[in-house]
Amino acid sequence: EETDFTNDLGNPVRNPISDGGGLILPGVVNVGTEDAPVYETNTTRVPGGDYRVFGWSKNPNKAFVFDATYIKLRELVVSYSIPKSALAKTSLQGVTFSLVGSNLWIISKDLKHADPEASQGAGNIQGWQSGVMPTTRNIGFSVNLQF
Repeated sequence: EETDFTNDLGNPVRNPISDGGGLILPGVVNVGTEDAPVYETNTTRVPGGDYRVFGWSKNPNKAFVFDATYIKLRELVVSYSIPKSALAKTSLQGVTFSLVGSNLWIISKDLKHADPEASQGAGNIQGWQSGVMPTTRNIGFSVNLQF
């Protein structure tokens, strides 16, 4: 969503500049000299289909720093145990049925488009996220029989 929108001309930003695409990045340009700078608002249109316009090589780090706080329902287990009195005439000491779910709901987060706990990598790389795949919600059923 950050790279697919309509520009100030009413055209898709990813269209070629010759077809009215592209965007004007916020900022100023020096139209004076080094000794006597005169700054004016930037009016130079750049291609919007180039990933570098929105990526790390052109954006300030602020665009890629997020609050690490999140609230998540990581796991929920709902169980029912059959009363022992109902099992009196069987060889079973207990029967429990459970519905188990994990990664059920990210209630609140600042990080867009990813699960704050998901990342690919190894080692002690704290605060760095790369190559994140979508999180899988898992729901299962279990039966515990006690003899």
